[in-house]
Amino acid sequence: MTRSSAGARPRRRSRILLLAPVVLLAAILGCAAPGKLYVNSDADMSYYDKIAVLPFSNLSGQPYAGERIMRSFVTELVITERFHIVDPSEFRAVLDRIGGLPGAEGTYDPKKLKDASKETGATGIIRGAVTEYGMQRGSNEERPILAFDVEMVDVQTSNIVWRASVSKRGKGRVPVVGGGGTRTLSRLTEDACHELVGRLEKEAF
Repeated sequence: MTRSSAGARPRRRSRILLLAPVVLLAAILGCAAPGKLYVNSDADMSYYDKIAVLPFSNLSGQPYAGERIMRSFVTELVITERFHIVDPSEFRAVLDRIGGLPGAEGTYDPKKLKDASKETGATGIIRGAVTEYGMQRGSNEERPILAFDVEMVDVQTSNIVWRASVSKRGKGRVPVVGGGGTRTLSRLTEDACHELVGRLEKEAF
């Protein structure tokens, strides 16, 4: 919701498209430079006190990549104590009850998402897509890499509140003298989510 519309909501809202095909989401965000962040300057951040999180789409080919990054990202959001986050299992249960779970194409019915958000009190929805997740092998070493895109949209208007693209790689598993840095995929995931949420705290929240 923008500052100009926070006080009064129009009776009719434009139809929201809360989960366009994930391939399109990844294509739009994945073209951005690593670590790119967009924040809607017209968004009233105080309006987004309670948010819901959709399962991150996994385009990486690695099992559970979407779930692992989503959980790490949500954990970092909880640590900030900035939002009340609807339990993902609760939000899914509401969607299931009203027939709003995604179909075979992985897309959600915008009206069902809006209904579920209203029932749970969420004013914003976070969604994401993981495009890379795994160990990259080189000639003498392998190193963890990941890339994901994440954004928050306004439930009522579908306006983007903020959007980020993250691409990160760690150090190789074969250490060098004086070398350091991230050498495991789980640690790289934690570091990437921690850094992104820290940046969001400074520039968006």
